[in-house]
Amino acid sequence: MKKSILIFLIFGFLTMFCQGQTERMEVKIMACIYENYEDQGTEFKKALSEFEQLLISEKILKNGTGKSYKAIYEKIILENAFNYKPSKSFIEQINNIRVPKNASLNKCQSKLLKNDKIEFTKGTELQIVLDSIMNSKNLSPSKVANGILSVLDESDFDLDYYKMSMFIMFDTMNHTNDDGITRKLPEFKEEGEIENDLSKAIKIYIDGKNQIFVNNKKVNIEALKVQIREYEVNNKSESIISLKTERETMYKTYVDVQNAIIEEVRLLRQQLALEKYSTELDKLTREQLFEIKQVYPQKLVE
Repeated sequence: MKKSILIFLIFGFLTMFCQGQTERMEVKIMACIYENYEDQGTEFKKALSEFEQLLISEKILKNGTGKSYKAIYEKIILENAFNYKPSKSFIEQINNIRVPKNASLNKCQSKLLKNDKIEFTKGTELQIVLDSIMNSKNLSPSKVANGILSVLDESDFDLDYYKMSMFIMFDTMNHTNDDGITRKLPEFKEEGEIENDLSKAIKIYIDGKNQIFVNNKKVNIEALKVQIREYEVNNKSESIISLKTERETMYKTYVDVQNAIIEEVRLLRQQLALEKYSTELDKLTREQLFEIKQVYPQKLVE
């Protein structure tokens, strides 16, 4: 969990550019995004507004001010934990919106970088802080949140850019299971980049139409569960699951497939726990749980 927080925050802020002499860079970057939608970002802006209202209605945010957003990080510092679980996913909402014109968007952002050369910005400073935390032996949610607030203030969180970053953080944190699998669409790798030996792996593929294939055969979600279960039983500690998607794959389908994998592996672990220790999986000692996971390791390669 701690590692996941840091991974998200570093990823989320890597492309951050901050205050210029006239208009803030974050505003310009969001303008690039909006203007490259066919509707000039109307649906995207609506998704941001609706998700903010959801957080307010669920009492995660007090209101839409930067002070309220800042309070989220302050609570993380106080509790040294991430305890926010919105009822809906922001990423699922924006997945239903048509993608912007990528070529034009990239051109717009490149133009910004060339025209707004700032030697030392808040984004640069924040990246230095996060890099320092990553290299620290004392990695915790509190330390990461404290690092962010050492750079950003209330006025920063009034901007759509930082609100969007927080909404993505909710999804990232709440789609991480007990085994540390971050449930978001994986990065796309070039051919030959994956070094794992997948010769004995069960190969799951989700195409651009959200159709699921197991070892090149089309299946529905229930058939997928059956094949995962059979594969795990037959291969146990040597099992490895390969999961690939297309860029057009919807986030919901990806999460459904991951849910199926997690559910079946957990059921097998539960069954083994009862057989071997006559105890529920959640009540095992750390040593017992380690042994169970050695039998059913849930190795997922994306």
